[in-house]
Amino acid sequence: MSDPYGRTWWGRKWWRALETIGLNYPDQRIVKGRAIAGRGAVTGLAIEPGRVSGTVADGPGVYDAEITIPVYSKSAWTAGLSALSLSPSCVAGLLAGRLPKRIDDVLAEAGMRLLPKKFITEDHNRITTSCGCADTREVCAHIMALALVSAARMDDDPWLVLLVRGGPTRDLAGRLRAARLASMEAAQPAA
Repeated sequence: MSDPYGRTWWGRKWWRALETIGLNYPDQRIVKGRAIAGRGAVTGLAIEPGRVSGTVADGPGVYDAEITIPVYSKSAWTAGLSALSLSPSCVAGLLAGRLPKRIDDVLAEAGMRLLPKKFITEDHNRITTSCGCADTREVCAHIMALALVSAARMDDDPWLVLLVRGGPTRDLAGRLRAARLASMEAAQPAA
């Protein structure tokens, strides 16, 4: 049986960023988080700009869990879309409903990173967590379960990866075309 969490490279990268802050398989928080996620105990999953949240049932306890990540500004996304529009492989991948592996490299040219390399890092990639349970560590089993379930949702809908960073999810094709035209016009010599 294949792993239901992180079936895509972007889903894997989302939840595996947790491992950078001290979680290493077979850490019990990973094992317990997988068990919680596997029994469908994460409900009310919400993925929105800057925030992933849900309610996690664990034995007699029910906990509100949240992962937050900074969003990029509208001007940053304008620059990011401009960079993406110049990469035919990125445009083709996005229009086909998947995230091309080069997307982070291309966005880096505009000073952006779509997916974190580490869970808690520099300001524009600083991910923080909160959970109502008694575990005071940054990542508890409930946060792990939330990360896994959200990764599975992102596997199915890659636009959620853009959304959580404040990116455009509506009319992406039109926005990429507009960014491409603006880039081409800017490259034209003045008459």
